[in-house]
Amino acid sequence: MGDVSHLERLAALAGTDRSPGVRLSAAAAAADILSRHRVGEAAKGLSTRKRNTLTELYRRIDPSVNPGVFSVFGCLDRPSALVAIGGGLRDPRGDVRLGAAVGLLRLCTSLAVANTAKIQKTVVGLLSDGRHKPDALAEIARICAAAGYRSGEDFIRGLVLPGAHGDLVREASAIFEANTEPVRGLWYSDGRDAGETNPASPIGGALALVDERGALVCIDGKWKSVKSFPGTDVRRMHFRKVGAIEAEPAFQTEDRTWYLGGGPGALCEIDGLTSAQQIDWDKLGKSNATARRAVKAVGAHLPDTSAGYRARGLLLARADDRDGAIAALEMAVGLKTVYPDCWSLLGDALWSAGKKAAAKGRYKTFLRKARKRDFPEAYVRAKSRGG
Repeated sequence: MGDVSHLERLAALAGTDRSPGVRLSAAAAAADILSRHRVGEAAKGLSTRKRNTLTELYRRIDPSVNPGVFSVFGCLDRPSALVAIGGGLRDPRGDVRLGAAVGLLRLCTSLAVANTAKIQKTVVGLLSDGRHKPDALAEIARICAAAGYRSGEDFIRGLVLPGAHGDLVREASAIFEANTEPVRGLWYSDGRDAGETNPASPIGGALALVDERGALVCIDGKWKSVKSFPGTDVRRMHFRKVGAIEAEPAFQTEDRTWYLGGGPGALCEIDGLTSAQQIDWDKLGKSNATARRAVKAVGAHLPDTSAGYRARGLLLARADDRDGAIAALEMAVGLKTVYPDCWSLLGDALWSAGKKAAAKGRYKTFLRKARKRDFPEAYVRAKSRGG
């Protein structure tokens, strides 16, 4: 939640505080702030001159005192920062090498360097540097696969490393092979850069359902059929999204990073795209054929859980299909682990359809299960209609 004005103070803490935890947290905070200033309009808030100054400031920090400094370098996007990361990968201390690998991953997966051939050439060139220890080589191979640096694929396939390091190399080769298949299925974008930690989405979320005929894409709540999506200039990737448990397939095209859908991340984006609490059930328009087709197709990729049916209901509502939304929400409230607002959403939908007696029952359940502070407007409306 900090801003660039905090970076000098964080540098002081990252380099000199007595507590290792404070030092690491300060470096992580600085990297998180910088991650919000790498692409789009936000990048203009940090000039090249300022980035160079910050790079030199953070290079004064001894990486053995704080290996987290490499994550800062990874978000500065300056040549000297990459040089510092390269030096860390050759360091004799294992924790420093690991910190450098984390910074390199953060650098390479950003949209800020998606089409930067020079960085890809430099990173792939690290594979042939005989000064690297096996763990560093394995990490570089993993990062090349994560960032979609296919120019390193042949060298990686020829790497022979022992034990767990060899497993990482084989996983990298498997990722390259998997990413030769066409982009298919449900994908979502949260509107943030890869590795960006930001309470707000800079450009908003999006969904895309891709098959051999093209894609159905939803941006700004509107579905469009796009035959050329995701296009030829697509970067196939495989890394762990901020907040995710494991690395998953991803790709970048134009100004977005897309992640494989069907899990919790996609459900969160559907919630954001549809703005559940802002749906005006009395003003749903005529259902759009493209939206109907898209929602039906997307539904096949969502889980058969209460959260999955809630998401279907929201998408159907935004496609102006009240009856379909009611049916989906009825399914949602009949399963386990029901999110409280399912009851109020269903009540609103039934009320707008003229089924006020049924709506009152749903409102009463919502009032029992929800807290007013979590859903203030919905709570007041449910109280007035069903209390």
